[in-house]
Amino acid sequence: MSKLRHQQRRGHQKKSRKSAGLNLVSLMDIFTILVFFLMVNSSEVEVLQTSPKIKLPDSTSEQRPENRLVISVDADDLVVQGRPVAKVADARAQNVSIIPGLNRELEYLASRKGEIPEGGFEITIMGDHELPYWLLKKIMLTCQQADFARISLAVNKLDGATLEELGVGGDAPSGEAPRGGESSKAAS
Repeated sequence: MSKLRHQQRRGHQKKSRKSAGLNLVSLMDIFTILVFFLMVNSSEVEVLQTSPKIKLPDSTSEQRPENRLVISVDADDLVVQGRPVAKVADARAQNVSIIPGLNRELEYLASRKGEIPEGGFEITIMGDHELPYWLLKKIMLTCQQADFARISLAVNKLDGATLEELGVGGDAPSGEAPRGGESSKAAS
């Protein structure tokens, strides 16, 4: 009889045992909060990948950057979309206003883009805040020669509080916190 009694106990235990389940209410609450957090904190600011060698200049521009071809200039190299195309030392040594390696790369990229839009292709120059003017001028002339005439300069955006600290003025437009990779249009 003990065997029968043992089987009855086991059957009773199986019936009274609750199966483990997943509480989806708490999980849904977490995901709801996460969705609202991501929606609030997402913005339309484009952040360009910068090299640690490059410290961008500051600006108060309100224009947003557009996704375009990027030329990075540091103390040693000119880099187009991550590919080194010329040395700064070679550009200094040459007495011409066009940088040959940069010109070849830009002409190749222009040929791949197809028809030239009105005003030329768009390009962004990302250079250190201490970039010499003679080099910037050569880069811009090379870009225009290769039909990249719509030139922008990558800068850090300053907000109104930062401008007041610098003594620029109190009636400056208020902006967002400084962000790397913001861009303003260059006069061309």
